[in-house]
Amino acid sequence: MKYLIIGALLSIIFVLVYSRVRPYLKLIEQVIKSFQVVTDVSATTATSSKTPSKNKLVRCESCGTWIPAERALNLSSGLATFCSSECMTKTKPERKIAG
Repeated sequence: MKYLIIGALLSIIFVLVYSRVRPYLKLIEQVIKSFQVVTDVSATTATSSKTPSKNKLVRCESCGTWIPAERALNLSSGLATFCSSECMTKTKPERKIAG
């Protein structure tokens, strides 16, 4: 009987202490989650900065217009890019190379 009373008193003390400490435990949990979010965001920005941009611009070899790379027309050799089929069929004006 004596152990039952001691166990009941200890459990009541535990519940009272836990009810006082619980808000602080929740605060610590939120702080840890925010640190995890910050590290996840920094990890994704670090990996995305190493990959080429999806909005990369290329210059048309014929007319010199800058266009998005995904809309550009490439020759089979892949060396020249054009903005349209008209520019691809048009003769390229000669440019002087510096040097």
